[in-house]
Amino acid sequence: MLEDTIILIGGGYETSSISDDDNLVIKGNNLIALYSLKKRYAGKVKLIYLDPPYNTGSDSFGYNDKFNHSAWLTFMKNRLEIAREMLSDDGMIFIQTDDNEHAYLRVLMDEIFGVNRYLNTITIKAKASSGASGGGEDKRLKKNTEFILLYANDNAQINIQQKPYPLQKYIDERRDLGKNFAYTNVLVNPGKLTKIGETVDGRRDKIELFDVTGAVSKSVKKIMKEENLTEEEVYFKYLDKVYTTENAQTSIRTRVRDAVTDNGYTIARYIPISGKNKGKLTDVGFIGPTKRLVSFLKETTYKEDGVVYKTEKAGTLWEDISWSSIKSEGSVELDNGKKPEKLLQRIIASATDENDIVLDFFGGSGSTAATAHKMNRKYITIEQMDYVREKIVKRLNNVIEGDTTGISKDVNWQGGGSFVYAELMEKNQGYLKDLKKSESIQELMEVYNRMKENADIDFRLDLEKFEEEINNFNSLDERRRELVRILDKNQLYYNYANIDDENVR
Repeated sequence: MLEDTIILIGGGYETSSISDDDNLVIKGNNLIALYSLKKRYAGKVKLIYLDPPYNTGSDSFGYNDKFNHSAWLTFMKNRLEIAREMLSDDGMIFIQTDDNEHAYLRVLMDEIFGVNRYLNTITIKAKASSGASGGGEDKRLKKNTEFILLYANDNAQINIQQKPYPLQKYIDERRDLGKNFAYTNVLVNPGKLTKIGETVDGRRDKIELFDVTGAVSKSVKKIMKEENLTEEEVYFKYLDKVYTTENAQTSIRTRVRDAVTDNGYTIARYIPISGKNKGKLTDVGFIGPTKRLVSFLKETTYKEDGVVYKTEKAGTLWEDISWSSIKSEGSVELDNGKKPEKLLQRIIASATDENDIVLDFFGGSGSTAATAHKMNRKYITIEQMDYVREKIVKRLNNVIEGDTTGISKDVNWQGGGSFVYAELMEKNQGYLKDLKKSESIQELMEVYNRMKENADIDFRLDLEKFEEEINNFNSLDERRRELVRILDKNQLYYNYANIDDENVR
């Protein structure tokens, strides 16, 4: 359960309750927290993104990232079962791992979510394969990929995202393969429009028709020669005017072709009912006797830092996301496990719309929460480590104040918003903290006396025998280790079922 007093960070005031519109940052055991949230949020979460411990055997990460397979799978199973109940009927779950547990996790996810709800496995290029890092590279290939398992509920609809690629590199690679690049014409003069009539679309909505006269087109090669420009420079300078023609099979083209019988250039002006121009008055060109669609390169490209990038649909290989600047994102660091906001942006955009709820119960450095905040999604993030305030809370305060790192430029982030920070009510966790900060044997034993009254101690322990033995430990650290050992680690926090107990209040 959550503490009675909940502090609203970044909003400038305190609150003693949580509303459905609040963003939540919760410190505590994520399994207990999930069950505490179940009554309010079951069936309401649109996206769950998880970046759990990878079970690598490494001691460098704050989590217990050193389970054996069965213990790790049990750990995950308990959490995924309640996570499934949190998802809406159109919700999705993305869960990221490396190859240590990927195959085992796939089987577990099939069991919990259902084989028929498996959608894809996404491969991410996470690191460069060159350079010296880690041992054992003489025995195996260096890891430079991670994997995301994607499962979707029955009514879910993925929003396929676009990923960028340098245009000139794309053109050169096609040439190397003996393929042409279709966009080789430049409409240097768009001409003059004269209305020649109207027709209707399949819904009987109006389509205005215009004849284009005086349009001038040149090839990219001709402009290169005339203006002494490289191919890349021509595409950059004339990007908005570069086009090709396509034999597109659209109902609008058919209606234009039926209404206009000349061989010229015709503009159809109408309001699409779907697609990226939905609801907007749009001009679409058709040319020649068969009225081929005039398709402009600007629709699938953009300029950034002097380079033209082509966008293409993101499939199951995400090799385009840079990990080089994640250390500075949000102005907080995490030794391992931190993920780029660009990665979270693609995932969140794939599965949600504005104001949908995003859940991440392995909060880490707060990348999911920070990205969701900037994208105007609601979010719940849970983290059990003691660095919650110095990592996640600090990062989200930076976001509220107008953080400029990560995806801020992409979404024109200007700051604002708020979130609620709460902690699960401590039980054995409080005693654990007191033991760790005790500076003398006397202080330790005072904590132990309180433990005997209210803490959950290992039921197998013979207290009389234990007290005889612990008095033989003269070292503060040795006594502390023994007292920590006897605490039941499954009872670090009060369970939701205990919320009404008199001794909890």
